[in-house]
Amino acid sequence: MTKKWMRLLAALLAISLVAASCGGDDDDDAVGSDAATDEAGADADADADDAADADDAADADDAADADDAAEEDDHDATEAEDVGNVEIDESANCAAAVELEVGDYAPSGHADVGMGFILTGGFNPHNNQAPAAFAYYGWVYEGLVRQDGVTGAIVPWLAKCFEISEAGDQITFFLHEGVTFHDGTPFNADAVIANVEFIQTAGPPEVLPPVAGQLASVESVVAVDEYTVQYNLNAPSAALVLSGLIRNSGFMVSPNSLGSAIANPSGTGPYAVDSESEDHTDINLAAFPDYWQPQLVGFETANIQGGLSAQARLDGLIAGQFDIATINNNEQELVPAFSANTTVRIGFVVADWLGEQIPQLANRDVRCAMAAALNRVGIQEAGGNAPESAIKQFAVSPTDYAYIDDLDSPDFDLELAQSLMDASGEEGFEFTNGHLPAGFWPVTASAWAGALAEIGITMNNEALDPPGAGEMFARLARAQHPVQIVAYNEPNALMSLIARTGTGFLNPSGVSPDGVVEFVEAAKSKTFEDGEADVAAAFKIMIEECIFIINHALTTTIGHQEDITGLQHTQGIPVSFWPHGVRKG
Repeated sequence: MTKKWMRLLAALLAISLVAASCGGDDDDDAVGSDAATDEAGADADADADDAADADDAADADDAADADDAAEEDDHDATEAEDVGNVEIDESANCAAAVELEVGDYAPSGHADVGMGFILTGGFNPHNNQAPAAFAYYGWVYEGLVRQDGVTGAIVPWLAKCFEISEAGDQITFFLHEGVTFHDGTPFNADAVIANVEFIQTAGPPEVLPPVAGQLASVESVVAVDEYTVQYNLNAPSAALVLSGLIRNSGFMVSPNSLGSAIANPSGTGPYAVDSESEDHTDINLAAFPDYWQPQLVGFETANIQGGLSAQARLDGLIAGQFDIATINNNEQELVPAFSANTTVRIGFVVADWLGEQIPQLANRDVRCAMAAALNRVGIQEAGGNAPESAIKQFAVSPTDYAYIDDLDSPDFDLELAQSLMDASGEEGFEFTNGHLPAGFWPVTASAWAGALAEIGITMNNEALDPPGAGEMFARLARAQHPVQIVAYNEPNALMSLIARTGTGFLNPSGVSPDGVVEFVEAAKSKTFEDGEADVAAAFKIMIEECIFIINHALTTTIGHQEDITGLQHTQGIPVSFWPHGVRKG
């Protein structure tokens, strides 16, 4: 039977909304109350709410008649319904809803996981943006939306569907009912509001500024009813907000754990933290018996060992000690029954393109010469990977958002690089690049440095100690390493542009080529699909200017976590990092 939406009947502005029953055999009755409206958002939306309430009061009798007619017609799914002051057409707006085919809760067995990364900040999903941290968070936390691991599209998750206003300045989420946090707290509109308010106001060390920044354009969040919540934005920026919600700012923490998530981690995910060593290197997870999609819970228990050397992780996989582990790509063939589905996307970013730190970077020919000196195929071969796995798009396949057929930079060509360098009129120069000390980082840095040396540019490679992706980005943002090898961890092409153009945090100069910011702003106010042309145009300008050598994904396959039993739904974590070694079966 089609799920029935309750109507909120307003009689007087001073009278609370009354919840009415849908009747029939459904148990999906919704309850709405003005008391559920977030107090912090009430002032910002007072005029709009008053107008909406007045309309509801004037139309109350008509609404009741419409309800009766809909009941007699078995609640036709194609009829537009009024939920609070939100017009929805269930068949149109909820077409992308997660269809629940709830199966049996029957977890079995145990998984051992070997990691090099240590979740030093514990299971507080708001205080660490390192790509590897998401390999921990995904067991415990979920968001309203997630990124589809195949298409790259943002799709509903804890929200069964969402609606974007025509102007792009409001997002309405319709939440799944019956979802609970690990501590038993119900997941509802109030829980969403509590999370948003905490992220926007808590500050460090609980919330990193970039995480709060993901919600910077959210002016208020209002509960329409118990399971409907509106994000009201201060500008047309729905695409930007949704991009943040598939990252840290979207992870839902139990309201009782906000501010104490390290000591009391509690999410809605399929696994709960059972115990954890003081140094966060030994973590035990247990299946959550009240998970809202019980059939997705595969293991009974899991143990994550962090801080292991690359050799220890490799040996553990070969010996069967680990079911899942991070290993280097060139070690794949050494592991029996290895799942080779891996994704590594790295880019070489010129942050200080105005040349304030490295004057020569102000010369376009120099930047383009450096781009032409990037040997993607050679880097892949050095890492033991197939040469054809080197690609140039940020979006890695034609099904990805913002994949553009002619959006590619030149192939490796040292003669072209030398010609561009000669045309620049610049002499050779020297700079230091910072990178992580293990895995493909040293191989990549060494290969690029060798090619740059051929055209008179000296790149000194500094392995970060202690290693940390956060420190890499911090050094790039303050132009300490104006040219740097960095891992892509933006969930889509638009987020990459936002981070690296205009006033983006990876653009210390704060300046972008003519037209780029305008295209980015236009895309932010549209859906991802409608904004694709703007994103493509902006990328073309950046590539033509060689502002940053951005489109150099080195491994193409997506979906490397599909073989992790019980975690299939986390494949949308929008970071190209998950365990590179997964034992099949």
